[in-house]
Amino acid sequence: MSQTKAFLTIYVSVAISYLGVGLVAPLIAVVLTEHGENSFVVGLIGTTMFAAFTLASFPIGTLTDRVGPKSILIGGLILYGAAIAMFAMIQVTWLFFIARFIEGIGAAGVSVAVETMINQLSKSNERAQRMSYYALSVGLGWAAGPLTGTLLFGVYHWLPFIACFAFSLLAALLVSGLVPETGSDSHHHEHLAQGLSMKLAVPMSAGAIYGYLMSSLVNLIPIYLQKELQVSQLQMGLIITSVIIGMLASQVPIGRAADRYGKRKTLLFCASCLAVLFYFIPFITSQYWWHFLIAGALAGALAGSLYPIGLAIIGSAVKKEKLGAATSLFSLAFGFGSVVGPSVSGLAMDELSDYWLFYLPAILTAAFSVELIILYKKTAARRRESAHDSLF
Repeated sequence: MSQTKAFLTIYVSVAISYLGVGLVAPLIAVVLTEHGENSFVVGLIGTTMFAAFTLASFPIGTLTDRVGPKSILIGGLILYGAAIAMFAMIQVTWLFFIARFIEGIGAAGVSVAVETMINQLSKSNERAQRMSYYALSVGLGWAAGPLTGTLLFGVYHWLPFIACFAFSLLAALLVSGLVPETGSDSHHHEHLAQGLSMKLAVPMSAGAIYGYLMSSLVNLIPIYLQKELQVSQLQMGLIITSVIIGMLASQVPIGRAADRYGKRKTLLFCASCLAVLFYFIPFITSQYWWHFLIAGALAGALAGSLYPIGLAIIGSAVKKEKLGAATSLFSLAFGFGSVVGPSVSGLAMDELSDYWLFYLPAILTAAFSVELIILYKKTAARRRESAHDSLF
């Protein structure tokens, strides 16, 4: 089977599975509300999924290295779809927690397996671009889901959940028939910490910051826009859409730039620009609310670089037999950022001001830029020492 067909199948499968994610994600809160649950319980059940995703990532990564990513991906897709199908039948609240926990494990399996597989199949000079196509397929599938889910929910309340299961099953079948087996290693593994040292510092930081940004901004930016800019529902929708468009439109160009000019240099450029942008966003006033359309598109484009380039760096820095475990650490960092983001930003907004929704990301991305510069200088110094030693 050609590499092109294998990658195309992976991207289509990811888009189909995330179509299911977008299909049901906005509806879960509606179903829980219909069961009489308050906002706290709804939020707690949502957190259960992210917690399960985070806890399951590392064990799944180790298993991926042993049995190969294809089996993990198929199992993850089926498990995720089955968990979502449960929402069509659950009548008691405690079962929602179980369903969300299972969903998190399945989602971790899908993410770790796909990201490991793409790194294993990619050549070194195309890895960032391949990861950008992956991020694009995630975004397209996710973006198409909510409208479809709402329409199906209006027909029968159970229909979008069963449709999500069907989509996940279809994706699993595509992977089973069209994606080749990639490397697995059933032999003894040395501890992950041995031989990796600081190699994963940059991608893990990128994953954690990306998770923090996505979860905190998605959850809290509507509050900021209403309180500080007094925007209408239509204007808010336009702003959020501009962020999504910016993220989707930037994926492939940024991936190509990373492969051509260097992953760390591209990441440094994006992180530095993002820090400056987040610092200036609070200066936008209600009179010029439309400036937020531009700022949102730029923020989406720049933040969207963290995930694919971070994963591409892992593929370049880690041996194939450790890719699953290394990728799982990236997912672990992403999950941690996703869990703490809304609470930390929300606390800062309550105790300091609403502007800290953007000041905190500005500080984080600026610190990440400094980290990139320091670690780049260290690796450059080691390369010079190695070259000097090779002369004698």
